[in-house]
Amino acid sequence: MTAPFRLYGAELSPYSTKVRSYLRYKGLAFEWLSRSNARQEEFARFAKLPLIPVLVDANDNVAQDSTPIIEALESQHAEPALAPQSPALAFLSALLEDYADEWLNKAMFHYRWSYPEDQESAAARISDALFEGGEKPDGIVAQVKARMIGRLHHVGSSADTAPLIEASFTRALAGVERLLRGRPYLFGGRPALADFGLSCQFRQLLSDPTPGAIIRAQAPNVVAWVERMEDPRIEGGFETFDVLSEALASFLRDEVAVSYLPWMAANARAVADDAPGVSVEILGAVFTQKPQRYAAKAFAEIRRKRALVEEASLAALLGETGCDTFLLSTGEPEDSEGDADD
Repeated sequence: MTAPFRLYGAELSPYSTKVRSYLRYKGLAFEWLSRSNARQEEFARFAKLPLIPVLVDANDNVAQDSTPIIEALESQHAEPALAPQSPALAFLSALLEDYADEWLNKAMFHYRWSYPEDQESAAARISDALFEGGEKPDGIVAQVKARMIGRLHHVGSSADTAPLIEASFTRALAGVERLLRGRPYLFGGRPALADFGLSCQFRQLLSDPTPGAIIRAQAPNVVAWVERMEDPRIEGGFETFDVLSEALASFLRDEVAVSYLPWMAANARAVADDAPGVSVEILGAVFTQKPQRYAAKAFAEIRRKRALVEEASLAALLGETGCDTFLLSTGEPEDSEGDADD
């Protein structure tokens, strides 16, 4: 019997494994189809853009982009729910998922393609997947490596920004490790949207030599959680806002409000101004990158979701941690001269 869904993806694509983990959690039958050279024609028939993941249902309806895929499926398959009943926690879960997609991914790509050992490992694994373990053309690993290293600028990774990106990763690792103390998932005994977004990035980081060694040395809870998220199961309920607020406040204050949100606000302004570049100060260091239109759309969406939640507890948490400076305004000080490079 044909599975209701076909998921085209790759093991080294965080967004592909994010959707795969979700489908497993929901108990939705699917066929995992690795995007390989042999499957390229088949893939191209469905993909509107040459990007993974691509989800195809039994009627050949196609969806791309991991977050919209999950949101669409969630509207059709409500149980087990991804969102805590608390609107405040549901928003925070969405915020952390977007943080993973739009900011933590920079660290994942940076480590993978900046360090020689990581470059060789990833290029070899990608080449194996492309040729499904068969004989590969001479020089293919070097070609893959060169192509991907050449894309580092797309995530803002450079010799100048490397210390900033790696410091941000260290803060993120500490924040997630703290949230996982005494609980199997970030918000309690069952996974929320944030678990899928963050774990897929950490899964990739854990698979690469340099960040993987850091994670294993510093974050045993993260290691166990990444393994758990390969096939997540309900082990209890969501915890309350009061129980989670201290650990969430630490992560928001120490990392989310000082890296991801300043970048997202500056990027959105640059996109709106059609500026050629973005330059934003993050904890005394300058992060520079080309504007990203998709990230600007994601920022508008997370701000829309924030405006829908009027709980005083959420306002207090996001105000105290500095997040609402960006989520309820442009995040641009009145005396700013702007963040776009000339």
